Amino acid sequence: MSDYYFNKWKQVLIELEKHVKLDLDYQETKVHDQKCCEAAQRLGCVLSKYLLLYNSSVDCLQQSLQVQKTEYIQNVVNAITARILELKHQLRKLEGYYYQYFGNGLIQHGLTFDDADPKDIPSKITRSEQVQAVIDEVLLRAKMEKEVCLKEVVEVEKVSSETNSFLRFWESDNESDEVEKDTSEIVPQLSEESLKRMEMIKLIQAHERSRQVIRWDTRRKFKREIWEKELNGTAKPQAIFEVKERAAALIKKVFRMYFEIKRHRVRQCRIDEMIDINICTKPNYAEKSKYLTVKDQRIDKQKQYKEENLSKIKTMETNYLKQTDNNTADEYRDFIRDWFKKWYVGVKFFYDIPKEEFGGSSLIIKEMVPTPSEWLEEYEAYLQEKKSNKNKTSAQKKFEKQEAKKEELKLKKEEQRILKMEQELIKKMMKNPKQHPGFHYPMSKKTENILETIDKYRKDWNDFDTWETEGYTEGFVQQIDHENACMNTKLKILKAVDEDMRQELQILKRALQSEYKRNNEKMPENMKVKQKKAKKHKVDFTISESVQENMQELASSGYLKEKTSMKFEDFEGDFNFVGDTLRCILRRAEPLCGETRFLWWEKSGELVLGARRLLLVGPRGSGKTTLVNILSSVNDAVIFELDPVKVSPELISPAHLRQVVSSVVTCARATQPAVIHLKSLHLLYCKKVPPEQNKQNLNMFAQYFVRMLLKKIHKNDLIIVIGSCCDPWLTKTNKLLKNFPDVIMMPPTTYSTVSFILRKWMTDNRMVPRDLNTQSIAQLLKAYSFGHIRDALNSFLTPDNVIKIAAYGLSPQKVLDHVTENEDNKIDYKKYQEWYDENTPWGKREVNRLHDDREFLLLQQKFVEKMKKRGVLEKHQVVTTIQEE
Repeated sequence: MSDYYFNKWKQVLIELEKHVKLDLDYQETKVHDQKCCEAAQRLGCVLSKYLLLYNSSVDCLQQSLQVQKTEYIQNVVNAITARILELKHQLRKLEGYYYQYFGNGLIQHGLTFDDADPKDIPSKITRSEQVQAVIDEVLLRAKMEKEVCLKEVVEVEKVSSETNSFLRFWESDNESDEVEKDTSEIVPQLSEESLKRMEMIKLIQAHERSRQVIRWDTRRKFKREIWEKELNGTAKPQAIFEVKERAAALIKKVFRMYFEIKRHRVRQCRIDEMIDINICTKPNYAEKSKYLTVKDQRIDKQKQYKEENLSKIKTMETNYLKQTDNNTADEYRDFIRDWFKKWYVGVKFFYDIPKEEFGGSSLIIKEMVPTPSEWLEEYEAYLQEKKSNKNKTSAQKKFEKQEAKKEELKLKKEEQRILKMEQELIKKMMKNPKQHPGFHYPMSKKTENILETIDKYRKDWNDFDTWETEGYTEGFVQQIDHENACMNTKLKILKAVDEDMRQELQILKRALQSEYKRNNEKMPENMKVKQKKAKKHKVDFTISESVQENMQELASSGYLKEKTSMKFEDFEGDFNFVGDTLRCILRRAEPLCGETRFLWWEKSGELVLGARRLLLVGPRGSGKTTLVNILSSVNDAVIFELDPVKVSPELISPAHLRQVVSSVVTCARATQPAVIHLKSLHLLYCKKVPPEQNKQNLNMFAQYFVRMLLKKIHKNDLIIVIGSCCDPWLTKTNKLLKNFPDVIMMPPTTYSTVSFILRKWMTDNRMVPRDLNTQSIAQLLKAYSFGHIRDALNSFLTPDNVIKIAAYGLSPQKVLDHVTENEDNKIDYKKYQEWYDENTPWGKREVNRLHDDREFLLLQQKFVEKMKKRGVLEKHQVVTTIQEE
């Protein structure tokens, strides 16, 4: 962690503490807002500040090179994340909408939407290096196999053309010419790679031609201007020789100064690269080992420091073990023997040493086992219960348990009934303008956790940060390593002592049993005690050969996809800046790309919790695959893609589909976290089967790709299943939503996003003129999806169009005509919104909430009018009485 991020982390902690105190103040004083809009604005204001602090703390976590401090920073990040998710849930409960808008809250803190846009997920699951190596090797083999297959196809095509020409050697010249003409008209079936190469060659040729045309045109104009000036006599005479010499000397001086400044900048850049501040040289992506980004270098440094830290801890452990092996073992034995004596003197009984899975004898040293007096009270209660149940049969005991369960259920139902009545009463009061209770700031269970994590950090790191000890910013502090090494060695010694003490305990129990027999007394019984299991650390495992073979088959057949590195920023688009103000005036606010990105951040973080099911609904090219790639990239997950359209008709059979699904699930479990992307779900649940599809095949795909797949995935597996649907109104909605209840609708195309795509297209392609009117084009392309616009713009730059642009320029109408050439690509987003409102739970809830709010507004207006009339009547009565007097 550099000095900048070290100071930034300190500032983040101070700001976070202030904001948490403000949050607690709102909760303790129970801030009351009369309108829902004001309460939502207050919650959004608090949420926006938490999002800023979250981004800052995540940035500090990623830039940290202090190995021991990262755990504390991670705890703070997790605590902030928990509070953010809680605030999102409270806003959903308050407003009744799935998406949140907090533009006014950002304005209060002086922030922008970029500050509140989450950059990365809080916690990730690290896969073992052995498993990752196997995945990389499988994908590399599949890539090489595809390249070899493409080369073989090209060679076969070449050989077939040569053999055809050789076999026609007896034909005359005229006949051969006719055959050549016929064959020239036939388009050869080349591979995608060769076609792409030919297209790129033609594009390069077109660029070169356009460059030559532009160069020739500018030279011709320049020569004509000089010629006209010479004929008219307006051309400037040449300068004197002395003036030319002086100008040359000045040019030399300027160039020397320029190159001196350039050399100084190069030296400074090299110094900056050595101290990891900046990389000034242009990176060569062909040689990644030489030119790494700053982030990659930082990751390598983190790994290096962690390895050094572990090796030093191991050496410290061995040294400490040699020094204090026998002494600490004897101390532990004496401590546990004293514990045996206390039990014998206190209750003449020996409590069992806890099992290793529950903590072992370390619980005795930590004093986390019951004392003899506590055990005696529990034992007396146990004997009384046993005495009362002595004369009861097993059927009676079973009946009593059932009755107790029934009583518990009755109490729960009664509590639920009371809560339901209270909620209905509150709903009735909310609908009545006279008795409306208003909105209180909701209580939180997560704010105290943030303060606890900050206090824990300051307790352990305040001395190191203030005294600036060695390794407090980068690397590791040896004092902490020494303490950790001592703790680990003591635990190892304690495990060895644990076995000896268990054997001694068995001897003591036998002796105690014989003593009770001699005295003709009954020995106390062992009570069954429920204990919490200690957390098991995840052990790295290797992938078996059979699973590797399955992965290779899936990769070669296209089911296992290569991961693309993407971030949340790659799903481009703005936030809805006026969403909260529209809700305040009871108008429908459409979530845009920013709100979808914020929701997707929440869903991406849920992969750590276990299996999830999501459904992405939107037109083709709206960014569904982009969101899937983002989720897999930020979680470092493996992508498996199942698309019924891409399965060849020859392989469609129950045996093949069953094998594919079982191998996908086994490979996903072995390489978890994993993402399974189900494409074209609208075909599997369609009401009317398309003529090009077979109904039997679609039923088969639905049986194996959906039902069988979802049954095989366990709830604790770190696998997320994402389905994508294009035309949901043509499907059997009930069956679709039964398997995928969580629906996310893709955002509509907006002017700002289209204009951004057009500007990017202009900057990436230099032949496009910079004075192109993109505003008018963006305004007219809102009825098309992002993907269609990108593909159409890329396909517009053909070699012929590039030459025409260079010669004649480019008008917005040509671009617009090319994008809107096919009317079938036009999208009606109202259909998607109507389906979402009618069928999904959140859509129905949002529509009902908007309807109720509008009704309440009408009632409130009527109530205000009545009160005004009453006030006028009372004033009139007072005036008449005064006049009479």
